[in-house]
Amino acid sequence: MYFSSQGNLSSNGLGILHANNGLLEELKRAPVNKFPSIHALEAWLQKHGIRYDAWGKDSNKSLRNLWQELEAGEVQLKESPPLRVVEVVQIIIGHNNQILVEAEQEFVNGQRRFRNQPPSEKVKPGESIQDAAHRCLEEELGLDPEAIRLDLTSHRQHQTNTTSISYPGLPSQYNFHLLEAAVSGLPEGEFWRENKTEGTVDPVRRHRWAWRPKESVKFIADP
Repeated sequence: MYFSSQGNLSSNGLGILHANNGLLEELKRAPVNKFPSIHALEAWLQKHGIRYDAWGKDSNKSLRNLWQELEAGEVQLKESPPLRVVEVVQIIIGHNNQILVEAEQEFVNGQRRFRNQPPSEKVKPGESIQDAAHRCLEEELGLDPEAIRLDLTSHRQHQTNTTSISYPGLPSQYNFHLLEAAVSGLPEGEFWRENKTEGTVDPVRRHRWAWRPKESVKFIADP
């Protein structure tokens, strides 16, 4: 049985989004990390008055997590003003007029964070949008590649600036790329999936998934 997106998202409260299919292949970029060490990153934060003493507590990510994201090329830090820039893909999977959302994350330290947003993943250097979408669904939902059908014509973009939820006090710019998809092999009720990501960048151990009405889904959020 295939679960698939239903209808054009631009008609469901997302009219601010616009298609840009050219970016699907063009977003392949090289990693950029101007900090030679985590101590240099710490000094940069102090220089710009960004406090990080609450990072690594509760459901916040840590200074080391930010360093690992920079090392992996998943984020960039810009100056004047200081800004964390992230490219994010979000995948829309629908079923019976509902959307699949990541309802909750459980971290390796046992802390939990509620989400209520579609499957989301940072785009890594060398990846296209569809590469990142496939990796997201394979790692976070445990899907086989042949169980995923992406609708590349559904690509929509949106940019938003806010303070990071993962790193309180750090201004962030999110460049979101939305794609609709059809997948097979998902339960019809709520379910947990272990995070299959390799390496130490992602502190999330597992994800709780649920089906929610479209109007209740938060499409723009912190990955």
